[in-house]
Amino acid sequence: MFKEQLLNSFLKNNSLSSLAEAMSGLLGCPVIIVDDAFHIAASFAAKGYDYEAYKMAVSHSELSFEAAAEISGRAERTKSGSFAFERDGKCYSVTLLDNGGVMTGYMILVLEKGETVKADEEELVFAAALFSKQLCLERRQTAANTAEEVLISLLDGEFSDEEHFRLQASATFLSNFHPEKFAVAEISGDSSDISNDFLRRNLESGFHGSHPFFYRNRVVMFLHKDHNLKRLKETAESSNLSVAVSQRLDGVFSLGGMYPAAAETLDYLRAAGKSGFLVQSCDYARLIALKKLDKQSELIAPEINALCVYDCKNSSELCLTLYTYLICHRSLKQTCEKLYTHRNTVLYRIRKIKEDFGIIPEKPENHFKYLLSCALALSKNGMDELFID
Repeated sequence: MFKEQLLNSFLKNNSLSSLAEAMSGLLGCPVIIVDDAFHIAASFAAKGYDYEAYKMAVSHSELSFEAAAEISGRAERTKSGSFAFERDGKCYSVTLLDNGGVMTGYMILVLEKGETVKADEEELVFAAALFSKQLCLERRQTAANTAEEVLISLLDGEFSDEEHFRLQASATFLSNFHPEKFAVAEISGDSSDISNDFLRRNLESGFHGSHPFFYRNRVVMFLHKDHNLKRLKETAESSNLSVAVSQRLDGVFSLGGMYPAAAETLDYLRAAGKSGFLVQSCDYARLIALKKLDKQSELIAPEINALCVYDCKNSSELCLTLYTYLICHRSLKQTCEKLYTHRNTVLYRIRKIKEDFGIIPEKPENHFKYLLSCALALSKNGMDELFID
């Protein structure tokens, strides 16, 4: 009965993911299919399954170093093609996937301690044969594309839509990969292939499931909830890296749209001569947007330009005062607090701005024009810190 049900499910939806779901449903336990590099090719667990090691492995799209070492060591010693062991209060039942005498991966069942598999050895061998054949088929269909090549194509904008990306990624660990964020890092100064290789190995060992790869002389790595950003910052400082961390990803495909913001942040840091630290790219979003408009001087209103000229000649802060007054929604109290300036001084400056330059900040139709003009002018004058969160 087990064989018939599994085979019918396989013939109906011949994919690793649907086969793993069917297997999990029949046996009542989570199923993980990994390739020979311990990347997760397919997995399934009932909704609400709360085993932390399982959730972490699935989100990282690969088994932990410890679990992989345990399975690899036992696989070398087994003669039957299957074995079981206990770990973290769970029982792992493992069956080797074999295709024509070539080991292709492992079928792993995660059981509660003391629980037995609801299938006999013959049924498990049959299931493993189905998984092995499907794993080889899906890998062969996109054998020319590694995960790294797919990711580089994504960053190069070669995928017209997410469906096309998923098709190419389906035979790699990316098909079941759920990172939280990504980071882009740049080595300051000259770097050789040896330093790049060392950096990749360092990141792989220090941040499990980060899958670092190089794109246009920068390293891109994925981040998960369990990754310690403090440790990444320490790595940046010790390796002389500039690192920009993205906002939350909405699936791996969103990497393509979010990468430019992180790359532009690194461009800014390099131009500013900064290195050896970690930043959140979203903190620089406003500044980067302003820098893109830097050369469009026509966007600065003439009266604001006159205000800046006056500031330069007299070492005054009228433009900064107006900008602060506007972002504080014309609250005199908040403006004074932000500028650490006495109320009378701020009042004098605002009166001068109105009377000498004809600027009326209270008019709603002027608000955006003056706000953008002041921001551009202040950015051009090197006051970048104002626009970094």
